[in-house]
Amino acid sequence: MLQEPTPEAPLPFGRYQLIRRIGAGGMGEVFLAREGGDAPRAVVVKKVLPNLVANRAFVGRFLDEAKVVVRLKHHNIARVYAMGDVNGEYFLSMEYVQGKTVSRFTKRLRDRKVDLPLGIALLLGEKVCHGLQYAHDSKDETGSPMHLVHRDLSPANVCISYRGEVKIIDFGAAQSTLKEEQTAPRVVIGNLTYMAPEQAKKQIVDGRADIYSCGVMLWELLAWHALPQKGDPIERWRKAANPSWDAPSLSQPNVPREVDEVILKALRKEPKDRYSTAFEFGEALKKLRLKFAPDVADRDIGELLARVFAKEKTGEDAVLHEAVYGKTINIPDADKTRRVQFVPPTALAFEHTAVLAPEDFQHDDQDVTDPGREEPPPPPLSEDGTPTPAKDPRLSKPLAESRGRRTSFGVTFSDVEEPIIEASLIQEIDASDDFLDPQSDPEADTRANYAEGKWKTVVLFGGIFLFATGLGFLGVWLALR
Repeated sequence: MLQEPTPEAPLPFGRYQLIRRIGAGGMGEVFLAREGGDAPRAVVVKKVLPNLVANRAFVGRFLDEAKVVVRLKHHNIARVYAMGDVNGEYFLSMEYVQGKTVSRFTKRLRDRKVDLPLGIALLLGEKVCHGLQYAHDSKDETGSPMHLVHRDLSPANVCISYRGEVKIIDFGAAQSTLKEEQTAPRVVIGNLTYMAPEQAKKQIVDGRADIYSCGVMLWELLAWHALPQKGDPIERWRKAANPSWDAPSLSQPNVPREVDEVILKALRKEPKDRYSTAFEFGEALKKLRLKFAPDVADRDIGELLARVFAKEKTGEDAVLHEAVYGKTINIPDADKTRRVQFVPPTALAFEHTAVLAPEDFQHDDQDVTDPGREEPPPPPLSEDGTPTPAKDPRLSKPLAESRGRRTSFGVTFSDVEEPIIEASLIQEIDASDDFLDPQSDPEADTRANYAEGKWKTVVLFGGIFLFATGLGFLGVWLALR
């Protein structure tokens, strides 16, 4: 194995110094790195697997992406500083955002039984709309529109910093006119839970698809109801192509009716019925925020994030310090081995979920209810207006083959060999569980704590048994005397 980089002995890589290996994804290895110069800064460097570099389709899409994402310079979009190669090793370097994704933020709030304030949810949506509008309006070097669409906007692709910054991450699934390599006809890239109906049906999409995805994210934040992320791809595909939404206030009665109306407009099935631009949607959210929570500001988002991730922030401060200055500050011995667990939210960028449709999948203007099968009568509906799986007659037949896979730049990761990293260093970047402080999250016991408690119980009962046995023998001996 190659030498492991450390803050005291970083590995040079072009204009970067690799400080610490922080994980591995399907596309390659991820490093915390320092970019030198008059003002050194921490960055995230993602190195591509050598066998992916040999894949022509991957390299083609990788180079296409480089033309797009490096142009995006907006305070509500996480920067991609560079994409290229160093001595034949392809890489991309990204902004180090010290914070968490919206998905991890909301999970921690729910775990602690803390509600997300209305004003913060509206401000989050407003900031996301600013970033989307900038991307939708972006142009190439000739001044021609790029027609950029994110296509994979979700709470996992929006991050918040401890300073209250809101940044969209990962335009790696984006559609634009600059791309020379196109997605295979049977592949739909993105998260089905947040996907616009026209995207699920493989129709041409524009910025209104991102508006829909932002609306789904806000619905989840306002209704404070976590939407399902797993399940049969075909069933989820049906719901994505034929959505039915209740007002957020049905789940949270304190949500004003005016907020319901704005969110439901963004969630309309037909693109022409939604907001025409992200700017228009953002202005509607801003109007609501100024009416119902006029005092909410960026700092309120950052303070809430820092409060529920207090222990993590302390460790992340140390990691950031050693990345920028090359010096390790004093950290308790018990926490030193945990520093690699503090992974910045940009580390998983450019890796997506792709759903592979059956070979006879149709993507015309008709509603997609089950790719590859003739349309039967509509199934019974549940109370929320979606097909009830247990009563759906279409499920009595074998489902058409469809599967979800991790993909990046047109290559699925199950087809390649992922890098092998020592167990002490590997960190599953997209893990759902955060590093928790047992004192602040008593329900989050580790397997080690469980095993230790179980061993103590065995010892305790064993001791009681031996003591009782000894007393029994003593009683018999006394009786015989």
